[in-house]
Amino acid sequence: VATVPTLFDFVRKHQMPEHQLNAGDVVVFASVGAGMNINAVCYRM
Repeated sequence: VATVPTLFDFVRKHQMPEHQLNAGDVVVFASVGAGMNINAVCYRM
């Protein structure tokens, strides 16, 4: 459950140099559960 926010935090803090986020970028988080659970959120940097 915490994998996506942790990855986002690593990228934001430049701990993953092969990835970057810039002003104006749109980040989409999406998850699909084992049942019918589906969630998504968009975040503009």
